[in-house]
Amino acid sequence: MSRTQLLPARLLTLAIGTATAATLLLGTAAEATSPTPGKHGTAAARPAASPYYTPSQAKAKLRRAGIAWRASKGCEDKNRNGCTSFQGIRRTTVDGVIALRRASRCRIVITGAAEIPPHTTKGAYTHGKGYKVDIALGDCINRYIVNHSRPTSGSKRVAGTVEYLREGNHWDITYRPGGSTTPVSRAWPTLRSGSRGHAVTTAQQLLGIKADGRYGPATARAVKAFQRGHRLRADGILGPVTWQRLAPTLRSGAHGTPVKAVQTQLRRHGARIAVDGAYGNATADAVRVFQRGHRLTADGITGPATWQRLLTTG
Repeated sequence: MSRTQLLPARLLTLAIGTATAATLLLGTAAEATSPTPGKHGTAAARPAASPYYTPSQAKAKLRRAGIAWRASKGCEDKNRNGCTSFQGIRRTTVDGVIALRRASRCRIVITGAAEIPPHTTKGAYTHGKGYKVDIALGDCINRYIVNHSRPTSGSKRVAGTVEYLREGNHWDITYRPGGSTTPVSRAWPTLRSGSRGHAVTTAQQLLGIKADGRYGPATARAVKAFQRGHRLRADGILGPVTWQRLAPTLRSGAHGTPVKAVQTQLRRHGARIAVDGAYGNATADAVRVFQRGHRLTADGITGPATWQRLLTTG
């Protein structure tokens, strides 16, 4: 460092002028945060971002996402049984849980994170290494995970690189590296003026208007009326948020126009059933066949995942 750089700011200002001094001082401050030169004058590479969150960072992000956590013994010690610790939690794990919360809109409570006991499983992707979390069971999150993953072996389910294992009173979730942190799901179709096809026909059936498969002014008006009635943005575009309100979950015993819409879609996919608006055994069986063919839970219930597959495949 030169003698000029060692001069106090006040003397430097008097010697070479206020503007020049400010420039030098600001340059020195910037130098502290910029890459340092290497041996041969080239800038040294900045250290890579840590793959982990600190406990305070993890808790702040989870709290902002509306995710709670608890420990049976009310502690955060990584090496103590009964604690829930975020020490050594991976960024992808925290971000994955947040993505699950946003996609499912379900209440999520973390009951286990990066602590070692009682998670003594050996392997590359463990709790202690920050790849896993446990979340409490709940009707909403149970349904979402089942509908947006496929079964593999035993109680294990997968969605992309995310693994779900139902254990006792919680889901054990593994976020493996190198893949999406969000559960795999097929998007709802987005329909607007000018759209045509079977998805438009289904939307028209659900709206209770003439089902001709053409998204014209009458369909746009019906969509806007539906959106206003459900306090949605009334733009006349049938996107994911509107679909979720429009397409109800149906099961054995249901009757009416929505059932006819499902039956019409099932027939399009090869089911030999009547379009009679009655969700009886034949319809439930046809739904199960369709679900098995598309790696969904074969429960005979037409929920969001089944609606999505019906509307976007074939």
